[in-house]
Amino acid sequence: MNRLLNYLVLFFLGGSIVFVGCKKDDEEEQLEGLELAKKEYNDNYLGSKAIPLQWSGSTAGCNPGDINATVRANVIKRVNYYRKLVGLPANVTLNTSQNQKCQEAALYMIANHTITHYPSAGGNCYTAGAADAAGHGNVAISYGSSELEANHSVNSVSGYIEDPGANNLAVGHRAWILYPQLSAMGTGSVFNPTDQNWAANVLMWGDNLNGQPYSGYVAYPPNGYIPSALVFPRWSFQMTNANFSAATVTMKDKSGANIPVNIIHRASQDGAPDARINWEPQIANLPQSITADTEYTVTVAGITGAPQSSYTYTVKVFAVAYTTAKNSAKLGHREFLSLPQ
Repeated sequence: MNRLLNYLVLFFLGGSIVFVGCKKDDEEEQLEGLELAKKEYNDNYLGSKAIPLQWSGSTAGCNPGDINATVRANVIKRVNYYRKLVGLPANVTLNTSQNQKCQEAALYMIANHTITHYPSAGGNCYTAGAADAAGHGNVAISYGSSELEANHSVNSVSGYIEDPGANNLAVGHRAWILYPQLSAMGTGSVFNPTDQNWAANVLMWGDNLNGQPYSGYVAYPPNGYIPSALVFPRWSFQMTNANFSAATVTMKDKSGANIPVNIIHRASQDGAPDARINWEPQIANLPQSITADTEYTVTVAGITGAPQSSYTYTVKVFAVAYTTAKNSAKLGHREFLSLPQ
């Protein structure tokens, strides 16, 4: 009898020890995930900050010139940062054969003080390469900003992910950068200090859509950890072949209280990029208003054509300094042209 009692005591003690051990492991894994997210942010987001272009071209003579290799490397580094942030492989490479076209398209923008996906053959500094890059890429311009704040290179990458403005409800720029099968991009940037600091960027996907198929969803902000400075006002959920025509979005804050949302766009699957639903949560002054670590639980329901009709995920926000992290044009005029749908 005593031997049986001793066995039962040891069993329950052992079970208790195992239970506590599992809880500790979970906490350690969670801490590791947060610390890893902070390291990625410091190394690959802040570590890809804007630097002078050393642009060798000019509008006089329509010389598209070139920029230093570190700038282009930082552009791809930032593209891959955002892709890894949402759970995609960070393996997009630089398509060097497209860089010249991107330089020509960026030059066209500042030479004509315009932004367009359809450069006119009658415009200043027009080339067939400029038309190809502008028609198959993200484009951005700005003027009146300092070189390190202007809309070129890495600042434009973050601008494309933010996708602000009434003409970008479809968040098409974001969707192209976060398209799972994107394998490479070409890029070009210009900055003209002799003409109101006009700047432009072109980030070309072109025919670089041959990566591995992806069966999951892509959410921005994502399931998991994200720095507060990158929680933009516009949220999205995209998935290949999904139908969001009757989908709904609900959100709750960390306390479980409902957050009203305004669905701003539904895109059907029509080639690439993916079908998606986009919304704006009624959270004032994002991202500056997030000053402490927090969480948001999101449920997208009523989906057809997908493995599941409903997906729930948690956005885990860790607070960072907004002014340091934003690193995009804050002065003058900036614009991201809406993409053909």
